[in-house]
Amino acid sequence: MADEKKDEGTEKKSSGGLLPIINLVLLILVLAVGGFIAWKMMAMEQAPATTEQAAPAQTEETTIPEPEDENPDAPPILVDIADITINLADTDVSRFLRAKIKLEVRSPEAQAKVEQNMIKINDMVITLLSSKTFAEIRTPQGKYDLKEDLIYRMNRLVGGKPIKNLYFTDFVSQ
Repeated sequence: MADEKKDEGTEKKSSGGLLPIINLVLLILVLAVGGFIAWKMMAMEQAPATTEQAAPAQTEETTIPEPEDENPDAPPILVDIADITINLADTDVSRFLRAKIKLEVRSPEAQAKVEQNMIKINDMVITLLSSKTFAEIRTPQGKYDLKEDLIYRMNRLVGGKPIKNLYFTDFVSQ
C-alpha cells in the first residue's frame, strides 16, 4: 500500500514539472514573434526617411537640374499647396491639424512639373498627415522628420528631384 502511494506521488510530480516547461517555451515563442513583428513595423516606418530609391529614367523634357547646376543668386521659386485641415490619427482625443505649405522648386520646368501633379501631391499630403499623431508632430524633430518624409514622397511622386525644400507657413494643431 505504501508503494502504491509512492508511485502516485511520483506520477504527479513528473506531469506537474512538464506543464511549466511547456508554458515557458510558449511564452518565449510568443515574445519572439511579437518582437519580430514590432521590429518589422518599425523598419517599415523608417524606410521612406532613410532609403532612397533610384529615380526613373529621365528624358530631355523631364530633366531637372541637380543642386550643382543651380544658380545660388537666383531668387527661389515657390509653389503654394492649398490650405490643409485634417483630423490627426489620435484615438484617445479628437485632434486636428491646419497647415499651409510652400514648396521651393529648382527651376521653372520643375515648377510646371509640380503644378501638373498638384492633385496627386495634395492627396498624398492629406493621406500622410492624417496618419500622424499629435505626439509625432508636436516636437521640432517631429516637424523636421515630417518635412523630410514629405519632400521624399513628393519627389518620388513627381519623378526626379524637382522639390528642393518645403516650408510650413502655418502649422496649428489642437
